[in-house]
Amino acid sequence: MSILSITKQDGFLNLGYILKNKIKPTLAAFISLVRVGYSVFFEQVFMRIGFMMTAIMAAKQGTDAMAAHQVGMNIMSLSFAFGDGLQSAAVALIGRSLGAKKPDLAKEYGRTCRLIGAGIAVCLVAIYLFGGRWLYSLFFEEQHIIEIGVSIIHVIIFVVIFQICQVIYMGCLRGAGDTLYTAVASMISVTFIRTIVSYLGGYTLGLGIVGIWFGVLADQMSRFIFATIRFKQGKWVKIKI
Repeated sequence: MSILSITKQDGFLNLGYILKNKIKPTLAAFISLVRVGYSVFFEQVFMRIGFMMTAIMAAKQGTDAMAAHQVGMNIMSLSFAFGDGLQSAAVALIGRSLGAKKPDLAKEYGRTCRLIGAGIAVCLVAIYLFGGRWLYSLFFEEQHIIEIGVSIIHVIIFVVIFQICQVIYMGCLRGAGDTLYTAVASMISVTFIRTIVSYLGGYTLGLGIVGIWFGVLADQMSRFIFATIRFKQGKWVKIKI
């Protein structure tokens, strides 16, 4: 008997039950884990490289700009939290639907979660638009840093619109097992597009920290485009893990 064959209503693995029935991991289970997990591993590695490059460029803009940048990243993480929560819901519902061989229902769950995310994004845009200066004043007393932060907030307003939706759609694709596509899309967007646009905006065009945030915006836009195209093609519902 393998671990994959266990069906427990209480939702967790019982160590005594495993030892009593001599349940052992199987090679097939290991291969399935590797097949799904290796692309996610490389995706995370390349994404961290892209994040690090952005942070390095932001740090070279000076202490004040870097401080405003870090607060901007914390503010942006709020919208990511909403997207991540909806992504978890979408993954669970889509996995159940695909397991029940109901691909149309899986697509509907993905679209519904994305619409909810878009509604949340609009609310956050309003909060950032009218409360951005107040948010930065919670962290800084220096007016020149707050002004830098307000400029960053103006970019975050657009970032949020794409971020929540792409996080949800990317989660739908990963949940269906389309991890290779999401890995390649994330690598192109974060490692290359984000880094190149950040450099062009921050240094070549001389826009400073705001130009670097244009790279963050370009990253979120490209990931949104990649995820939306793939989701609407519908090929992800046919993937077998």
